[in-house]
Amino acid sequence: MSDVIELNKCPNCSGKLEHSYDRNIMICPFCGSEFAMHESVKEAFVNAPVKKDWFVFDWDYKSLTDNAKMAPTVNAFVRTLNDYETSDRVIEYMRNYLMTYDEISAPGIREEKMRGILPRISSRLDPDEKVILYDDSGLFVHGKVGTVITTKRTFLIEKKTVKEIMHVNIPYMLFEYSLGLPGIKLGEQYANSIGIFNSHFELQGTAAALICFLSFEINRSRPKMKLTS
Repeated sequence: MSDVIELNKCPNCSGKLEHSYDRNIMICPFCGSEFAMHESVKEAFVNAPVKKDWFVFDWDYKSLTDNAKMAPTVNAFVRTLNDYETSDRVIEYMRNYLMTYDEISAPGIREEKMRGILPRISSRLDPDEKVILYDDSGLFVHGKVGTVITTKRTFLIEKKTVKEIMHVNIPYMLFEYSLGLPGIKLGEQYANSIGIFNSHFELQGTAAALICFLSFEINRSRPKMKLTS
């Protein structure tokens, strides 16, 4: 399916074809040419709603978005990738509209809640690396469990254990619905979940999209990331 997506170029001008959802055709936005859509191509476009050329699509997008609890996460992920051009713009949007929840901290936003976490990761940060947000997912004890996203990596903190994955090294994102909640894992299936952001699923999807932005801004020639489910 991914090969079909890669080859969807206009034979007249080599522009990238776009899917017209009201008709079974593909349209070239550059020269205006229209082409009948083969069923396999139609299926590929349904599964590939992200406009950026960063991904290999191996997810069942329709099934994900048909799930009422999974849909907010996936829709926020896709919308963020399509509506913004840089990580800075995504961060601005997150800070202005999505970091209003008590469990979410960031530089200048309930920053005092990060006091227990930052000392545990500060020695790992590069001099130019900045913390973007911290999600405190502790139920009874706070400041010891959660997710920290920086400009270079994601830290996954669980009591005494601190794992990290560099954004540029993420091979795939796994979207799943498990135990009644949506989840997004960063490679190493069953290991690196970014968490549910205390059931704020729009923030969860937006944060995952931000990680993609940061990954490709750090290395624009990196291999494509697989989106799977």
